[in-house]
Formats: sequence, structure tokens, C-alpha cells
Amino acid sequence: MSDRYLSLLIEAQRNCPAFGACDEHGRRYVRPPTDDEPLAPAWLPIDLTRDSFEDRTADNRAPWPDDRSALCWWLPSFWRRDRP
Repeated sequence: MSDRYLSLLIEAQRNCPAFGACDEHGRRYVRPPTDDEPLAPAWLPIDLTRDSFEDRTADNRAPWPDDRSALCWWLPSFWRRDRP
């Protein structure tokens, strides 16, 4: 994933809980979030010290795992997570 798209995704993750849209432009199309709309229990924001993303167009990219649920960075099983 390019640095530009990754930074936009991180910004969108911050904006959604704050005002219900991924960016200021989208605010007119959504209602504000309510306090009783929880995130999925295992959801975590992207943490670049923990989560690793690669450019999907690179020639040397790793193959995707057979279990596609491992692609969700907020799950402990994220395939690109650096573990101690």
C-alpha cells in the first residue's frame, strides 16, 4: 500500500469516530455517530510500529494467505503483524 493511501486510511480511522465520515467532504452524506454504535470488539486502528503493509503493485510482494480473514489488520492473526 502506498504511503499516501496508508496515511489517508489512518486519517479516515480517526475521523469516523469523531464525526462519522472518513473526511470532511463525506460529512454531508452521513449522520453523526452515536455513543451506542460500538466498534467490532477486536478492531484496532492501524499502528505502523506493529502493522506492516506492502505495495500491492510491487513485484516482490508476498502472496496472500489462503485464509483471507488474516488480511484484517485489527485481528491478532494479521499475516503482516510483527511479533516480538
